Amino acid sequence: MTLTILSTQSEAIKKYVKERMRREAEELGFDPYADTQQQAFEREVRELEQQSLDHPEIDWEVKYWELAGHR
Repeated sequence: MTLTILSTQSEAIKKYVKERMRREAEELGFDPYADTQQQAFEREVRELEQQSLDHPEIDWEVKYWELAGHR
């Protein structure tokens, strides 16, 4: 399934979710790109897209860098 860009924050949201899922996979020891994980990724991206539309003040690029910076 291809995700559609819904907001100006779409690419940052995708980066954020990928990083968060990568970290979870690393901590829990599972494949972040298994079928169920791909569905979870797509679902979370859609949820955050809606959140971004409801709250345009959220800067997902900043959230990504905060997450990535805490390695």
